[in-house]
Amino acid sequence: MAKKEEEKKAPATKETEENNTVDAIRTGNQITDDAITAALAEINKEKDENKKREAKKQLCIATYVNRKTVLLLQKNRREEKITKWKTEQSKSLLERLLGRECEIKDGECIPTDKKIDAKLRITPVQHEAETKKMEEECRKKTTESDKEFDEAMRELRNSYEGQYRHYVECYWY
Repeated sequence: MAKKEEEKKAPATKETEENNTVDAIRTGNQITDDAITAALAEINKEKDENKKREAKKQLCIATYVNRKTVLLLQKNRREEKITKWKTEQSKSLLERLLGRECEIKDGECIPTDKKIDAKLRITPVQHEAETKKMEEECRKKTTESDKEFDEAMRELRNSYEGQYRHYVECYWY
């Protein structure tokens, strides 16, 4: 009988060991409180880093947009001065052609009764030549303004904030 009891115990021991092995694996796979605490701390750290990275990106984008807008404003002001100069020059040429002063009303040059000195008057051929000179001068000034803007934009693109221009230029310009 002792042999029969031993035979019965032996299989029971194997089954118990198999259950204990699975339990041991499951116990080993359970997440400890320390691991959970460390994981939560790491998640919070990554969230903070992401927020910091996003804030840095947005600050650089805003700086880039601001600087580019200022450069565009400066370019527009230079072009406005050129256009104003051209308007004054063309008005002067018209007055010299007509032989009298003009007033600008609603964008039109209206001759007045005031005559200008006869020495200042010009012929249509002279008017055409002077207009060509004026146009050439305008082109030179505009080209110079464009070069100045292009150089400033190259500097901006090569700046630290310029790295973020693709975020802006894809959507705005």
